[in-house]
Amino acid sequence: MDADIADQLKERLAFFNMAGDEDYYPYVRKALGQMGDESLDRFYRMISAQPHLRDKFASQEMMNNARRAQVAHWQHLFTGRPSPEYAVRAQHIGKVHSRIGLEPRWYIGGYANVLADVVTHLVKSTPYGRLPGMDRLGHTLAALIRAAMLDMEIAISTYFETEQAMRNEMLNKFGDALSRMAQGDLTVSIPSLAGQFGDLSSNFNSAVRQLHEALAAVAYSVEHIHSGSDEIRVASDDFAARTERQSASLEQTAAAMSEVTGMIQLGASQTATMNETVNIMQREIAEGGEVVASAVEAMDQIHQSSSEIAQIINVIEGIAFQTNLLALNAGVEAARAGDAGQGFAVVASEVRALAQRSSDAAQGIKDLISKSGSQVEKGVSLVGRAGAVLQDIVARINGMSTTMKELAQAAVTQAETLDHVNAAVGDMDRMTQQNAAMAEQSNAASRTLAVEADALSAQIKKFRVTISANRVREAARGRTGYRSEAA
Repeated sequence: MDADIADQLKERLAFFNMAGDEDYYPYVRKALGQMGDESLDRFYRMISAQPHLRDKFASQEMMNNARRAQVAHWQHLFTGRPSPEYAVRAQHIGKVHSRIGLEPRWYIGGYANVLADVVTHLVKSTPYGRLPGMDRLGHTLAALIRAAMLDMEIAISTYFETEQAMRNEMLNKFGDALSRMAQGDLTVSIPSLAGQFGDLSSNFNSAVRQLHEALAAVAYSVEHIHSGSDEIRVASDDFAARTERQSASLEQTAAAMSEVTGMIQLGASQTATMNETVNIMQREIAEGGEVVASAVEAMDQIHQSSSEIAQIINVIEGIAFQTNLLALNAGVEAARAGDAGQGFAVVASEVRALAQRSSDAAQGIKDLISKSGSQVEKGVSLVGRAGAVLQDIVARINGMSTTMKELAQAAVTQAETLDHVNAAVGDMDRMTQQNAAMAEQSNAASRTLAVEADALSAQIKKFRVTISANRVREAARGRTGYRSEAA
């Protein structure tokens, strides 16, 4: 059982000074058993005679159920000290009366009649009930009960009517305010209400004021959003155009870089071929140098052989000269001998002639060898010069080979660098295209934002708000986190 119900019941019992009353409840319960049915029958006949009361019950069966429930409630009430269960039953009856619209006046009036009947019966049922004046006492008590209950009913009804009037006033004011709010007027407020509705009107006005400030802040923010979305849209359009131009430029740059890379790679390939050719030339010239060196050596040997031949010719000339002298002497001796030496003279003459021819031949050979030696010396000189030239050519070709190797390596490095640059340009082109796509998306989003801002602004304009710019800014800062440019 709810502790609040028990506490409230305890407080009521104390205020009504009901301590010990349960000792008399058996008499009351007995009287109810004797007069309760008759009194309730008369009460429900009175209800049936009133159309506005009869209509509270959907059927006669419902009225009979209510009658039986009332009897059971009374029987439970007078079985002992009122308990929390009794309080719950009583509250349930009150809720049923509220649900069907049975006003307290009729319930209290019914109680007054039943109590009057029960009290009259109690007075008559005592041992003194037949004494003179007891009947008048019973009716007097009944009149007192009716008058007290009437006075209580009027006070209670007035209390509830006043409460209802205040509620109606409150509902009318709230209804009018809500109607104006439904039409978009957020400047509405409710005058302060008295009593228990004071806080309600104050809270309502505070809520409307906060809503008013919030919508004003939203309107202020929407205006800035609209302005900002326009700026974003313009910036997005400009960014998209620039990105598109940049994408086109990068695409052309990528194509040019690809072409340059191809040319550089071709140049690197040709440089490598030239380097190989120079290497071959270097080897061939080196071989030519070796041949020239061999030729110089051979010419030196020929020159040396010519010198040796010249020496041999000199010996032959000496022999021929001596032979000629011997032949001359032999001829002189043969002449001296006369006829006996005539044959020897012929032989000496032939020997002299042969020696002369040998001398002439040796001279001719000597002349030829001298001429040949001169030519050989000239050839040796020329071959030496050719060897020097070849050595110079070899040195230059070696330098050119080194240069060609460096050029080839530089060309390869340049080609690799251009490959990286080309890849970077390709990445930049892809990123630029992605930026262009993102710019289009941003542009579309900004346009959508502008449309939504227009729609939101149109919705906000349906509300009537009157608030100063400073309060709007303060509300905007406090509620939307907006920060002005000055901040």
